[in-house]
Amino acid sequence: MNQAIQFIDRLEFRKSANQLVFFAQVSGMLVECVIAVGGLDLVDDGHAACYFEKNRFDYEERAEQLIEDESYNSAGQIEVGLVSLS
Repeated sequence: MNQAIQFIDRLEFRKSANQLVFFAQVSGMLVECVIAVGGLDLVDDGHAACYFEKNRFDYEERAEQLIEDESYNSAGQIEVGLVSLS
């Protein structure tokens, strides 16, 4: 794990935008990691948090790689694709 990247315990469900957002600190800067969840039918914050917790490791691993690759979008966010549901 890259010591300069730390994932903090903060999660936002932006229902109107169909986004689940978790956060990383990268060399002291806060970075939004965005998951487009339009196809998942998450109904509320609790449901979204439960979904994320079940897949946290996969999302953080993907986001870490994208951060290391400096794959930021024009808004300075990391866009993380959905994990495969098992």
